[in-house]
Amino acid sequence: MKRIFCLIIALICFMLPLTANAYDINESEKLTYKNADTTLPYRLILPENYSEEAEYPVIFFFHGAGERGSDNELQFFHCVQYIHDNAPEDCIIVAPQCPLNHQWVDTPWANGAYSTEKVPESNEMKAVIELLDDLKAKYSIDSDRIYAAGISMGGFATWDALMRHNDIFAAGIPVCGGGDPEKAEVLKETPIFTFHAVDDTAVPVTGTRQTVEAIKNAGGDKIEYTEYKSGGHGIWNQAFATEGLLGKLFECRLSDRYPELKPVSSEIPSEPTSAPEEVEDSGNVTVIIVISAVVIAVAAVVTVLVLKKR
Repeated sequence: MKRIFCLIIALICFMLPLTANAYDINESEKLTYKNADTTLPYRLILPENYSEEAEYPVIFFFHGAGERGSDNELQFFHCVQYIHDNAPEDCIIVAPQCPLNHQWVDTPWANGAYSTEKVPESNEMKAVIELLDDLKAKYSIDSDRIYAAGISMGGFATWDALMRHNDIFAAGIPVCGGGDPEKAEVLKETPIFTFHAVDDTAVPVTGTRQTVEAIKNAGGDKIEYTEYKSGGHGIWNQAFATEGLLGKLFECRLSDRYPELKPVSSEIPSEPTSAPEEVEDSGNVTVIIVISAVVIAVAAVVTVLVLKKR
C-alpha cells in the first residue's frame, strides 16, 4: 500500500510541472518611448512563437490612476495577465505607463463625461499614438485589428483613443471611464464593450450612461453596455472575465467601417497549408492530462483497498 501511495505522489509531482507553462508577463522587457514632451515607459508582450511571416492583432492596455509612475511595472497590476492568458489567439500586448501626476485624459474623473473640444489631447495620449507608429515599423502588426482597453483613468483613455483616433482602433473595452456624448456620430459604427457599476463613487456611472445613450440615439447598434448594480469602482476583473468578451473583440476589424483602410495583405487569399506534423499541448490539454492522471491514481488506490478487504 505504501509503495502505491508513493507512486501516486511521484506521478502527481511529475505531472504538475507540465501545467506551469503559462508565460509570466513580468518577464517581458522594460522599454521606453521618448518624444519632446513625454517619457513613456511601456511593456511589449510578443507571442511566444512570434514570426515576421504572420500579422498579429494588438491590444493597447491603459491602466488606472493608481498604477502611474516610472517603474514600468505597476501597469501590470490589473487585468493584463488575464488578457494575455485568455486572448483567443496570438496577439501583441502593449502596456504603457502614464507618468506620475499626469493623466491619459486631462479631465476631472468625478465629472464623468467630458468634451474633446474643450479638453485637448494629452501629451501622454499623443505619445501612445506615436509609439504605435514606431511599433508598426518594427513589428508585424495587423493594422486592421488594433484595439484599446482600459480601466478607470484608462477607461477614459480608451474612450479618448476611440474618439480621437477612430480610424486607428478597430474596437475597445472601456471600463469605469467616461466619454464625450458629442462624439456619438463618430462612434456609432464602432464596436465598444463598456462596463460600469451604479455604485461607483470614484467615476460616476453617468459618464458612461450619457455616452452610451448618445451613441444609441445616433443609430449606433454596435455598442454593448453592461451596468452592474454593485461592485463599486473595482469591477474590472469581473468585466474582463465576461464570457466571450475577448473573442468578440478579436472579431472586430477596422475595415468593417473603413473599407478603404483594409490592409492589402488581407485581400490576398492565403495559400492552403498542410496540417502540421506536431501540435503542441495547450494549457487546457495539460490540465486534462493532470486531472486524468490523478483520477487514474485514485482509482488504483480504491481498487487496491477493495482487493485487500476481500
